[in-house]
Amino acid sequence: MAIPPKNALYFLLLVSSFILGAMADLALSCPSRCEVELQWTLYARQIGGGANANQEEMVHSVHPTTGFGTIVVNNWDVLDAPLPNAAIVARARGTHTKAGPAAGDWFTSLSIVFEGARFNGSTFQVMGITNTDGLWAIVGGTKELSRADGTIKHTLLRATALENYRQLDIRAFYTPPAVS
Repeated sequence: MAIPPKNALYFLLLVSSFILGAMADLALSCPSRCEVELQWTLYARQIGGGANANQEEMVHSVHPTTGFGTIVVNNWDVLDAPLPNAAIVARARGTHTKAGPAAGDWFTSLSIVFEGARFNGSTFQVMGITNTDGLWAIVGGTKELSRADGTIKHTLLRATALENYRQLDIRAFYTPPAVS
């Protein structure tokens, strides 16, 4: 038995409105993936020598005037304040490489590995040029900070012969794990 054209049209409209409504509900409810913005100021502590050094030159340059080619491995403390006794919230682990002749031509690639209650075990994958001041790109993340992207504005606050404090103004977007 054939369905009259008028009834078939009503049926198609009803089904399509149901499907579109369900798709809108899914898009608005965000059941499995929602982006969250994070804005946070932290401080990296770089110690270049002594008993508490947290970076080490591993490849020495053959260019003494520019240092071009030098590779330094780092495990910087990331603190909640620019003070030696501040709480450690993460470690910035990676390398920085002297990639040009100017003083600030250091290419940095690192993982910021979080500790403590807030993002314990989560990471940001970070890269960029480390000059006195500048921007690093957040190009990924893991665990609570999965699918992260954004920037870290870094500013040199205080520098001595062996120790630097760098302010890290983080602006990131990430997708937290879905709640079951």
